[in-house]
Amino acid sequence: MVMKNPDVEFCGYCITHPSESKINFRIQTRGALPAVEPFRKGLNDLMGVCQHVLNTFERSMKEFRAQKEEEMQ
Repeated sequence: MVMKNPDVEFCGYCITHPSESKINFRIQTRGALPAVEPFRKGLNDLMGVCQHVLNTFERSMKEFRAQKEEEMQ
């Protein structure tokens, strides 16, 4: 999601160690844009995508259950 931002030149991450819950991010932007801005935007965009997936899944499950209920009657 961060790399979709046209102001971002590079984005990468590494996990310091499997037993640690730490991730190091490297974000390189074009110009004087601070890296934290595209990072926050990427996280917000990711939350929006996840919410869309969840809503689509819940709607599909509701339709599936209604269809199965009709078949049982």
